[in-house]
Amino acid sequence: MRRTQEERTAETRRKLLDATLASLFEVGYAGTTTRRVAEIAGVSQGAQTHHFPRRVDLVGAALEQAANQRTADLRARMTDLPTERSERTRAVLDLIWQDFASPIFTIFVKLWVAAADDRELYDRLVPLERQLSREIAAAVPDLAGTDGPLPEDLNARVSLVLSALRGLALSQAFEPTARTPRDPWPDARPVLERILLAD
Repeated sequence: MRRTQEERTAETRRKLLDATLASLFEVGYAGTTTRRVAEIAGVSQGAQTHHFPRRVDLVGAALEQAANQRTADLRARMTDLPTERSERTRAVLDLIWQDFASPIFTIFVKLWVAAADDRELYDRLVPLERQLSREIAAAVPDLAGTDGPLPEDLNARVSLVLSALRGLALSQAFEPTARTPRDPWPDARPVLERILLAD
């Protein structure tokens, strides 16, 4: 069957956005040129320019797609959590860690570093980061399960735990090492659980 023009357009855009994310992960923002993205996507430079005239448009659209996917995944997985508080807390921590340990988190970190010197890129990142923060914050009440009221200082505990998770993810993704880094999560999770569950 012949595809419609709309289907061909959607396919080209998908290839370009996927190629942009792959390039950002591999070589960062500075190395992600529109020419490189077009080559990875297997489309002409003209087709790439038609859909996304500037690099920041291309990167912004790719990040929006990635952020939407992250939030959709988080929402979907939050619907099937245990009800008992300690098991639920462990499951939520695992969900958030899996997000922070993903290639998409690494891409966002690389772009935040680049955005320090690029106001237009910074302005594209801010609403996406706020969207992701809202989704994570929305998961906080779900830590309670059915075991009674939340601790009064839960928000402060969650803020501390999220900072620790980000730090672990940054270390895992960017610290130089001579060998494959050991997964820090099995040792870190019980400590973070105790912070969240302490009376």
